[in-house]
Amino acid sequence: MKVSKTLTDNLRRLLAGERIAASALHKDMADELLSEGLLTVQAHGSRRSYRAINVEGLQNYLSTRYEEFRIIDDDLSFQTRSEQAADTGNSKLVKLRSCPGFPVNSYEPVECMLNGKPFVVNPPEGSFLFIDDWQHFTIPADVVVMGIENMENFRMIRRQQQFIANYLLSHGLQGKVLLVSRYPQSKDLRKWLLTIPNYYLHFGDFDLAGIHIFLSEFHRYLGMRSSFLIPDDIEQRLAKGSMARYDEQYDRFHSLRCDLPDLQALIDLINKYHRGYDQEGYIMKRIEVVAAIIHDGKGRIFATQRGYGEWKDWWEFPGGKIEAGEMPEEALKREIWEELETRIVVEKFMETVEWDYPQFHLTMHCYLCHVESGHLELKEHEAAKWLNKDELESVNWLPADQDLVRKQKMIYSF
Repeated sequence: MKVSKTLTDNLRRLLAGERIAASALHKDMADELLSEGLLTVQAHGSRRSYRAINVEGLQNYLSTRYEEFRIIDDDLSFQTRSEQAADTGNSKLVKLRSCPGFPVNSYEPVECMLNGKPFVVNPPEGSFLFIDDWQHFTIPADVVVMGIENMENFRMIRRQQQFIANYLLSHGLQGKVLLVSRYPQSKDLRKWLLTIPNYYLHFGDFDLAGIHIFLSEFHRYLGMRSSFLIPDDIEQRLAKGSMARYDEQYDRFHSLRCDLPDLQALIDLINKYHRGYDQEGYIMKRIEVVAAIIHDGKGRIFATQRGYGEWKDWWEFPGGKIEAGEMPEEALKREIWEELETRIVVEKFMETVEWDYPQFHLTMHCYLCHVESGHLELKEHEAAKWLNKDELESVNWLPADQDLVRKQKMIYSF
């Protein structure tokens, strides 16, 4: 698309948070930005205007989609190619293009091929890979390709591992999964998908714009070997979703329909509640805690029964969350004083338990301890017991604590 000085000026106005008349944007450009959920339409009688929903998102999209809007520095942002060349005197800067290809990620090793050579996708947590030479990138036919729209979900994929695994299992999608993203929103991902036989599962925002992206960018080309991820609990989440998101998208997408029964049911739910829901809500929270295995020197350990919350009446090793800046041992001493008004001596670190609860991932650092002073007075728990080795399984332990209880020999190593 040819970018004129007038178009550049109008885009700058959008990036400044201003409204522009609908006639100020070329129709192809307007349709593209609307379908990406970057613009909202505002009606004024018979006239319409556009406004950027997310200025930063619009800026990122333009800079990665169109070389005419590449950012060289703050003063030259979103200049035309001729303006950049005139201001910099360096034509090489004007020729810069965004990288072709797309990012990939996985929470387990996926054996692929790149240029005919074995290539394993298994980036460590906190990173992902970028496939530049996508024309020569292949994967096993039984791998499910999952497209993830939001980069926060894409980066934090291990926090969604259990959610994704459960969904695949319940929908008969077996085998490993390769996570992909269409950022920086080029057509390379779609072109690659058309060259492989793999099933494509789209994980996007649960709103009208998100569904439109799937239908127009993927299902239109991949047909029945593609589907939109719809969690079992989406109605409950939509009931508490964002009305503002729905209102912003309504003018553009209120007539959205599709011939996929499950997806049409989701569209109906969105219109029923007049709300949308961000996919980031499925990123599992991480909670880091400490737990005290308090022994009495006579072969018994101290167990407490929760008196509140979802897990009321379940039994646990006492302890609590680590506050910002605290060392685990310091946090444990503070928590035991607050919960039991008792001073403890932390003898040694036992192990760290990692456990996935339905709504969060728990990291629990466990320490062997004994009482220094105090009488283990219950301040928050409803009951407590001293248990010997044979009595350990006589109470209903929390799932994460059960994992520790099973290792009786370790617990009774003092």
